[in-house]
Amino acid sequence: MKRFLFLILMFTLLIMSLFPLITMFYTAIIPEGNLTHVIKEKYLNDFEIKYIRYIKRKVKTYDGAKISISKDSPETKQSLKIDLEPDKTQRIALLTNDLDLRMMKNLSFFIKSDIKDFNIIFYDVDENQTKIEINNDSDKWHKISISYKLLKNREVDLKHITKIVFSFTPTKETSVFLDDFKIEYKYPTLLNFINVWKENNFAIYIFNSLIVAIIVVIGNIIFSTMVAYGFARREFFGKNVLFMIVLATMMIPPQTTIIPIFIIMKNLGWIDTYYALTIPFLVTPFGIFLLKQYIEQLPIELEQAAYVDGANTFQILFKIIFPLSKPAIAVMAINTFITSWNMLFYPLVMTTSKEMRTVQVGLALFQKFNQVDWPTLMAASSIIGIPVIIAFLIFQKHIISGITQGAVKG
Repeated sequence: MKRFLFLILMFTLLIMSLFPLITMFYTAIIPEGNLTHVIKEKYLNDFEIKYIRYIKRKVKTYDGAKISISKDSPETKQSLKIDLEPDKTQRIALLTNDLDLRMMKNLSFFIKSDIKDFNIIFYDVDENQTKIEINNDSDKWHKISISYKLLKNREVDLKHITKIVFSFTPTKETSVFLDDFKIEYKYPTLLNFINVWKENNFAIYIFNSLIVAIIVVIGNIIFSTMVAYGFARREFFGKNVLFMIVLATMMIPPQTTIIPIFIIMKNLGWIDTYYALTIPFLVTPFGIFLLKQYIEQLPIELEQAAYVDGANTFQILFKIIFPLSKPAIAVMAINTFITSWNMLFYPLVMTTSKEMRTVQVGLALFQKFNQVDWPTLMAASSIIGIPVIIAFLIFQKHIISGITQGAVKG
């Protein structure tokens, strides 16, 4: 019974810890809305507005077509009535401003007309158009659906649809009734991830962050280990004072050092380059401290034996200290990678072009330049989090080994 309760408790804690990650991925695959309000369908117009002058702001007529409000409706209280003249092509346009139909599953509407055939034309912001021919097989109220498959791979840009035009050519004086224009969205959808990757330059941002993070991690593995080995195994004047100064730098807020670093980078001509984003972080106080403490626990007899066999300091460092320090190096590497990956303030100051932005700068500017579109924002956040998860999985074995080091007596 106790074991069962313990498992329930552990499972509950696991779900609680993963809840933010789960909600982030879930929000990223919804078409519109947010976590608590998923929009699976949306009305473009149901013509329930009382006054015709408001409807005329959304509906434009051409070639003598006249519109009015009718109380005849299939599901609601009123519909749009279009009066047409005979033997003349007349059109009405539903103005959609800047409608994105890429996540559309179906566009549906109700129609009542004795006109057998008519056309629906979609216009984008550049006035490109695509025509859909509709065969009207009933003169009573019925529903017509236009699927996404009919519209994709055409010359019109589905991201920026500005109007939907109905073109009628009646043979006699007649009226057409339209109602309930509705978009049904695909759910779930991966289009948010595709849009973020292709249209918002996140591929460039991730590439930059990977380059910066990998260089910084490699630099810390080499240089921090060398400095830590000097502090752990060598005796020299002022060693303890110098080590305390190194530790003291961890308590200096980075905002106080950004100005002198910026001036140095500017004088070197390194602003908006990888040099400015990597070189100041090739050695970190945390890496020195962590590796010094770990190297001090290694048996010094191995190094002494290597000296007797004729090995020099660099051979001992790279052939003995590095292999034995893998757990500590793994912990330092993942910590350095995450720190570099999540850095915002420093890259924001040191970069001036979008080609050199890192992911956190890109995400911050993405939120600033766009309205809060939660699905797209969560898709961007999910993409940014994937490399960190991969890095953890790569170093997981060594991290666990470092945590459990010394837990069991030999």
